[in-house]
Amino acid sequence: MGIFQQSPAERKLQELTGGSTLSAEFKALLKANNIDLVTGEHIKKQLKEEIKLDIVSAEGLETRIRYLIKKHANTMVEETPAKTKVKDFTTDNSALKAYGQKINELKNEYDHKEKNVKGLIEKRFFPPQITYDKFMNSVKKCNELFNSQYESASNIIKLAAQDTPKIDMELENKISSLESIIKYIDDLTNELLINMNSGSNNDIKNLYEDMEDLIDSVKDYD
Repeated sequence: MGIFQQSPAERKLQELTGGSTLSAEFKALLKANNIDLVTGEHIKKQLKEEIKLDIVSAEGLETRIRYLIKKHANTMVEETPAKTKVKDFTTDNSALKAYGQKINELKNEYDHKEKNVKGLIEKRFFPPQITYDKFMNSVKKCNELFNSQYESASNIIKLAAQDTPKIDMELENKISSLESIIKYIDDLTNELLINMNSGSNNDIKNLYEDMEDLIDSVKDYD
């Protein structure tokens, strides 16, 4: 008996989700809610931790499972991204119009990728973990920074009488900033996918620091 004896909550968790592998019933529940098996394993892992910390009891386990299932339902659906509401640039200047089209494309790309990375952060770091809050805060700051750069570039395009070397340089810098933010969102997405089943957070921690440096550097440029 001794240290290998399960608590009532642990026995209940095994009954509801399975032992070393997920039970057929739990898999069916995940499938019915459009949740993949990897996320199901993370839900089970989170519940184990909550039981160890006495956050959830055997009596409250079913309610907690229903909550987590509802929380993660449909997050893996990858539809064609809805078009973001972007600026309509009415200008006769072909160069400025091209810049407008470019930043609108980047805006659509960023909004879609931001939605995906936030879903992955929720899967990798279940709230209320500190790491979850840190990354969500960084993504929020990236969002604010991206939109600030987008609005600034939009205003230049709208108000400029014509494109000049100085305006071209300024818009190229704005586009470079937008692309840099998207790149770090891409890097974070890839790192989260690679480390989804790993306990090591070193690479993600380094990436978090890089994201903070990027945010600071773009702010300094402004």
